[in-house]
This record gives sequence, structure tokens and C-alpha cells, in this order.
Amino acid sequence: MEVCKLPTDVRLMAVELLRAYKKILKYKELEELTGLSAPGLWRYINKRIRPTKERSLELFELLTNQRVVEEILRNKLVEVGDNIINLSPVIYEVPILKILSYVAYKEFHRYNVNAVVTVEVDGIPLGVMIADTLESKLVIVRKRPEVGIKNYNQVSYIARDPPAVITLFMASDSLKVGDRVLIVDDLLNSGRTSSALVKLIRMSGATPVGLFSIVAIGEKWRELLENEIDKIYVVLKLGR
Repeated sequence: MEVCKLPTDVRLMAVELLRAYKKILKYKELEELTGLSAPGLWRYINKRIRPTKERSLELFELLTNQRVVEEILRNKLVEVGDNIINLSPVIYEVPILKILSYVAYKEFHRYNVNAVVTVEVDGIPLGVMIADTLESKLVIVRKRPEVGIKNYNQVSYIARDPPAVITLFMASDSLKVGDRVLIVDDLLNSGRTSSALVKLIRMSGATPVGLFSIVAIGEKWRELLENEIDKIYVVLKLGR
């Protein structure tokens, strides 16, 4: 198996991933997924021993594999209507957020990200987890000005469902020139929200280098975003 090169302690990361998966899967399922025995998994998960660096790299690659994580998401997502997705079982479940944060780490640690930007409210839990894993600052973009903050950059766009003018506010000192920013958007549909974030980031003189999303519906978002950001990574793509 080809494995990625990671600058951080991959042995710790592999154990943290196993611990997250154990909160979602039974030992038998984890045995089938990893090929490791239940006693061996127990020792890793309960930190009796650490896996070797070679095994840790293999585990990290396996447990952040897109197909594996896709399956976890499909088992958790709730479809409440035609292309209407309830992400609450994912975005508020800490083990899944932990797994997703390591997926983001694998995909973006080479981009020297030092800031993560997301929009309140649903993007905050994942944004916090990814910022922590990447050891980056977190910037929350608001849908209304906060009390006590005087200077903002702001961008407005038209949302279609329901039709409305949405204005996003980001404190003008949140980012600085030279910051390399990862956008976290839990759900991509039209791409308008992330496109507005790109504009806000550039107003600050920072550079949007990547976008991480849990779910994308359809392909409309590509028209707005593909030429604006170096890399876009979507864990689960759903057709329209």
C-alpha cells in the first residue's frame, strides 16, 4: 500500500483515528476493516502500546481513505427530501469530526495552511476540529455584525432557496497579508457561500488555498469555485 508522508507524529494520529472509529464501529467491524485482531486493536485503542511507524502510516492511510469515510457518512446522513440533507448526525458527532479533521490534514498539510475560515453556525464544529489538527487559527464569518467589533469586511450574495440576500461579515483584522487559508464548508450546493468567503479572504490580502467540504450536491458549485481555489476536496458527492 502506498502511504502518505506526514510531518506530525503519525503514531499518535493513527491511535486517535482508531479511538474515533471505535466509537462508531464494533470491534468485529474494526477487525474486518483493518485486518488486525481485536486484542491488538484493544491495546492500541487503550494506549497500552503504540503501533510501529510503518503500521501507523498504513492505518492512517486506510482510516482516512475516501471510500471508507464515504461509507461512514452514508450510514449517518439523513435525507429528508429531494436533495435535502440533514447533516446534524455528522457535524455534531465528535468522532466523525475527528476523522474528517484528519482527512483534511492529509489533503492540505502540504499547503502550509495557517488559517481556517468557516461560516456560522453549522461550519463551526468541523472548523474548530480542523483548525486544531492543522494547528491553525480559526476565523468565524458571521451573518450579522458582532457587538464590540467596529471594522468589518462584508460581502453580499443572493441565495435561491429560499430567495434572500445574504450578507457575510468578517472582522477586518481576522486575517493578514500572507495568510494561507483553508475554507471549511460543511455542504456545497450552489457554491455561493464559499465564493463569498473567497472574496472576504482576498479583501484581507490573504490567499484562499483550499476548500474542504463534507458533502457536495450536484456540480453547480464548480462553476464558481474551480478557478478560484488551488484545491477543492469533497468527501461525499451526491448527484442531483
